[in-house]
Amino acid sequence: MKGRELMHTEKEIEFKNLLTKDEFQQLVTYFEIKPSDFQTQTNYYFDTPGHYFKEKNMGFRLRVLPSRNELTLKVPEQEHIMIETTQLLSNVEKDAILTNLQFPTVPFLEQIKKEEPLECFGSIQTHRAQLNYENGILFFDHSIYSQTEDFELEYESKDVENGQKVFIHLLKTLHIPVRHANKKIARLVNYKNSLKG
Repeated sequence: MKGRELMHTEKEIEFKNLLTKDEFQQLVTYFEIKPSDFQTQTNYYFDTPGHYFKEKNMGFRLRVLPSRNELTLKVPEQEHIMIETTQLLSNVEKDAILTNLQFPTVPFLEQIKKEEPLECFGSIQTHRAQLNYENGILFFDHSIYSQTEDFELEYESKDVENGQKVFIHLLKTLHIPVRHANKKIARLVNYKNSLKG
């Protein structure tokens, strides 16, 4: 793979809401989503022993999908907005990370790797369906990690103001309460911390 030319950066504007299992099924029925519309992906999350990414509210993950592998750095810009830099990886590069924590040469990693080693602190498997909605994309996520699971609705929009209106209107239409949803990486960390407590 001519890997390094397959990097791209984009601004991600997203809204999230945690759901009960019944609410999730209600949405799936409302939008006529079939079981075959769901695709399974696994996110592996990495940080240094000194929590380099966590301290900066950043997230660093490897996402493994049936047809591709993505190494992504997420950097917060403002509320609801993240700057995502994603590098596509070959299966060989993906296996090197998961087996030996051997990362490819990626510009945003070089300085970090010189200072501290990277380690995988957890993974989440998500069954996801998506569809175009009101000039954006809705994502229906059923996520499984450790011994727990959760359900979530995400909406990616092209701008914050309109995206928020569309998302809140949809929730109100279906009588789903607005619930704060941390990013998946934060939910994984919080769950692990609750087990320690």
